Amino acid sequence: MIKQNSYLVLLALSFFTLACEPEKLERGKEMAVEAERHKVKRITQEDMEKQALLAGDTIIRLVEGAFLQLAESQPKEQALFVAQPDKLPTVNSILQRYNATLTRQKFSSENEAKQFLTQNQLLAEGGKPVPHVELQVREGLFQYQWPIEIKRRNCASCDEPSLLDYTSSTLDQLRVFSAQGQPNGFEEGQVRGIWVILFPRQKIIEQITLKTKPSRRGRGGFFGTKPDTAKSE
Repeated sequence: MIKQNSYLVLLALSFFTLACEPEKLERGKEMAVEAERHKVKRITQEDMEKQALLAGDTIIRLVEGAFLQLAESQPKEQALFVAQPDKLPTVNSILQRYNATLTRQKFSSENEAKQFLTQNQLLAEGGKPVPHVELQVREGLFQYQWPIEIKRRNCASCDEPSLLDYTSSTLDQLRVFSAQGQPNGFEEGQVRGIWVILFPRQKIIEQITLKTKPSRRGRGGFFGTKPDTAKSE
């Protein structure tokens, strides 16, 4: 009788243990991998500098590409973008996303330009102008700088002027004469100023951690009302 009672007690305990055992998670390994993938990584200053450099490069290429179009064939109604490049729809969309500001500074002489580029790490080995990003700790801003060079027009059959000065604030001044046969002319590659973009540090962090969707090409090019976007706002 004692043995039988002991058996019944053990059987009851077994059922109780099985009933209280936590249910095993299905797809446990897959869920762990997925959780790790979405885990926010530690963002370093180098990560932020790369993001600011990427955004800055994109903005300036859009601006200078639009200026080239303006110099070639765009109607006079679009001339206002030469004075206010931050109003270009494609550019303005990115600036708003980062809460950033775009300005440009003009040098008064070649000596001033050379001194500024050297002091602000805007020259690569060999003297080639390059963009640079630096964190302004007190202001909490990343300052992006891009040298503004005299560019050649993509027009083989064009008469002079055949060069473009992106520091100009009017469409008429955008086209400039080259130094060939012109005492006050310009040379291709000559640095005339710098583009400056200020990115709030927090916005840079947000864009790094933000989940993105596949890029959708907008309509209307530089001057359209539906700018390109690579991220959902």
